[in-house]
Amino acid sequence: MILSLCQFVPAFAQETNASDLLKISGEMVQTAARLRGLSPKEQIKQGVKTKEEISGFLDERVKADYSKGELDNEGKMLRILGLIPADINYKEFVMKLLTEQVGGFYDPDKKTFFIASWLPEDEQKPVMIHELTHALQDQYFDVGRILKSDRDSNNDDRTLAHEALLEGDGMVVMLQYILEPMKRHFSDLPNLAFVMRNFTSPMQSQFPVFKSAPAFLKELLLFPYGYGASFLQYVWKQSPSWETVNKIYSDLPSSTEQIMHPEKYCADRDMPKPVNAENLVSKLGGSWKVAYKNVMGEFSLGLLLSLHLTEERSRRAASGWGGDQVLLIENKEGKDAVLISTVWDTQDDSDRYFSAMDDWFQLHYPNVQRINVQKINETPIGFSVLHNGELNLIRREGTSVRFIIGLPEADSKNLKDF
Repeated sequence: MILSLCQFVPAFAQETNASDLLKISGEMVQTAARLRGLSPKEQIKQGVKTKEEISGFLDERVKADYSKGELDNEGKMLRILGLIPADINYKEFVMKLLTEQVGGFYDPDKKTFFIASWLPEDEQKPVMIHELTHALQDQYFDVGRILKSDRDSNNDDRTLAHEALLEGDGMVVMLQYILEPMKRHFSDLPNLAFVMRNFTSPMQSQFPVFKSAPAFLKELLLFPYGYGASFLQYVWKQSPSWETVNKIYSDLPSSTEQIMHPEKYCADRDMPKPVNAENLVSKLGGSWKVAYKNVMGEFSLGLLLSLHLTEERSRRAASGWGGDQVLLIENKEGKDAVLISTVWDTQDDSDRYFSAMDDWFQLHYPNVQRINVQKINETPIGFSVLHNGELNLIRREGTSVRFIIGLPEADSKNLKDF
């Protein structure tokens, strides 16, 4: 499912005549095709939905796309890491957030563009351009295939990178629609990752659910639009043609690292390194098993650091990312903990990340004494923190840094080889 945020227009609660909206959308198809350089291979089906219908559609898609308990486990993981509040109903909040933001969507399963009925007629055209671009993407590049592969991957970082390509593509075409009367081009604008951050600031006042959302969810929601547009802006400057953009769909970016640093995609390709953290679970004893696994990636690991560190330091510390795996683990008593294993491009990169996590631990667990401090030649390589009966620890070994959050103190005896 590809959703377009309603961040560009006020969310006025009014219904617009469906036939008028369909007529406008029909007229916009050729405009989108001309701006994107893709002529429709077949007629794009279109429909109009109310907010209630879109909410029901989202609920159905979540049930279809996520296995039973998957969102619950994802929510548990984010709570343990402190990325969302302890009292938030994760699934319910995400549904409200998406429903509030959506300003129309293209459904690749039904091959149909659904128009949001509640937006004013004169505010619909930029959103239509964006969504009709998704329809053209699907006709040429089989978006449904990309999305299905992502759903089965246990790799949200790669999924987010793909979303950034899809949404960034729609975003730059929409921007070109806005800029064309001024005879300007999206590639001439300042870095769109930062432009979009300023562009979306009105969302705080227009959308109450978004305003109340944890910073982590806000940033994840905005990433594909800002960083995706910036990625394509970079690509266009290297080779200014839609043909260059089209070729990316047969050689997709693999990580948020490649999106955030386009030179790591376009020049010396920096491919993610596979990381298997599941072999570490056996060290905890037979009562522990993996309940959920994923990949966080450079962007999300940076957001984790930014809970306590400055944005600049967090970005820099995460910028040498090589690969990772995050696990939600649970024991027979129903206790949960989070285990993250990361690998970094160079020793300097792992040193920088470990140093940042060192400070993160101090700020996350203030006034708590460290135990089991490990050093090599007076250089710290690991330590533990006991807090509220839970053991939280970090270890560094070469270019690898791994840590556990929320392990019961009773299981600490099994961590000698961790």
